Amino acid sequence: MYSNEEISESGILYSLWKYLTTFDGQGTLNQSKSHRCGPSFQWSLDWPQRTLFHLYTGLKTLMDEEERYTSSGGVIYETISHSPKCQVDFSKQHESTSKPVEATNVVHNLKEIFATFKLDANVFPAPVVHATRDLCARYLGGIWTSLDDEDLELKAITGGMSNLLFLVRFVASKHPIGNEPTVVLLRIHCNLDTTHLLNESVIFTLLSERSLGPKLYGVFPGGRLEQFIPSRCLKCGELSIPSLAKKIGALIARVHALDVPTIKQPMLVEIAKKWLSKIGETNPNMKHELKGRMVALEKNSKYPQYVNIDVLTAELNLMEKCLAKSKSPVVFCHNDLQEGNILLRGDCEIGEDGALHGEYTDQPLVIIDYEYANHNYRAFDFANHMIEHILDYSNPQPPFYFINKERYPSVEQQKELFIAYFEQLQYIENDGQLPAHLVEEISVGREKFVEILRLETQRFLATSNLFWSIWSFMQSGNSPIEFDYVSYGLDRLILFYQSKSDLIELLDE
Repeated sequence: MYSNEEISESGILYSLWKYLTTFDGQGTLNQSKSHRCGPSFQWSLDWPQRTLFHLYTGLKTLMDEEERYTSSGGVIYETISHSPKCQVDFSKQHESTSKPVEATNVVHNLKEIFATFKLDANVFPAPVVHATRDLCARYLGGIWTSLDDEDLELKAITGGMSNLLFLVRFVASKHPIGNEPTVVLLRIHCNLDTTHLLNESVIFTLLSERSLGPKLYGVFPGGRLEQFIPSRCLKCGELSIPSLAKKIGALIARVHALDVPTIKQPMLVEIAKKWLSKIGETNPNMKHELKGRMVALEKNSKYPQYVNIDVLTAELNLMEKCLAKSKSPVVFCHNDLQEGNILLRGDCEIGEDGALHGEYTDQPLVIIDYEYANHNYRAFDFANHMIEHILDYSNPQPPFYFINKERYPSVEQQKELFIAYFEQLQYIENDGQLPAHLVEEISVGREKFVEILRLETQRFLATSNLFWSIWSFMQSGNSPIEFDYVSYGLDRLILFYQSKSDLIELLDE
């Protein structure tokens, strides 16, 4: 289990752990104790009981799993049973008559198991199938506890750059015995960090409760089980379709207006510094010639000949100085609004004229994968989303991405997105749910607000490029996902240098 020192050093872990002393696990709060838990959390009795319960069970599961992992020397030994930890209501557990699941070993480092599977393979390795069955039995209950390995149907879902994704269902001859899901999405994290995983689990749960993301079925060291929404990811070229751009703008507004209990300071630079530190630990002599794979170096421009940790550190330090001058408001941001993280519901279609057709045309899109979500400068979310218009990850051949700068949104296309964002903020304000600092932001009127946001976005393009360049160099040494991270990191760094002058303008303000 975590020591007091470890708990106190981790803001979100400390806060959640302290909260366990005020929450009895049965959906009630002990009001004799304080509900202000640590520097990064403010708990509220107004939160839905289901939200509080999911946060409680999610943390308890993670900490229990970590304790078992530590005490067993790296391998978790546990008999699969109908554990109450992942049930929504302890008092209404299903009394299953299905056969008990035999004791099994669940390896803590799921990343190693699932790394044995190749996306282009037709057959799943036995360890992958077995681990999947174990996880589903433990966290889903019901019929899942009586399934054999051959009763599972698995399908790899491509497109994830930080996670391995699998669609899991049982064969048609099997039937649910309760309200357990019949199909789920299994997400395996490629970077294991307990504090980060806790942070993401809290965020995921809150967004699920507010209809901004899939439901959470189970969370464990190394990944989670979540609701599968029949849908498809948007394609890169679809981001600029006016009908979709307006929906995306409205969704971003809903995310930015959320009051999420995480540290209310921009984490951008701090996270990038941690990534640089990891590079220093795993590849201290990293050195790459600055050559673009998909982006050409501009003539008569100043670029370093080689990229190493010192170069990246110097640019990050400059970026930090520039951001200190930024007036972009700090809000809760997704931070990775690329096409692969925006789903179009399966019953919606895009017509040849760009119009939406189907049952859910009011809310046809779902934003997913809040792995990098935290409080950040508002402009980062928009700058990152704009750049994603030119980054296409559908290339089946190395380097597994395309870059087409001609796809960058025009001023008019940007304004469509910003206007939809503004109007959604107005709607949220009318409902009395908009944070005070955003109420002040929109009080300047639509035209001025849109122009301010457009300028903010332009100046933050460089921050997105440098941030993901550092991330890519860090990923290059430890990711099982087939992707040319080094080339991607170099291309994003070249894009950083091409937009750096706009960032430096912040120093003159």
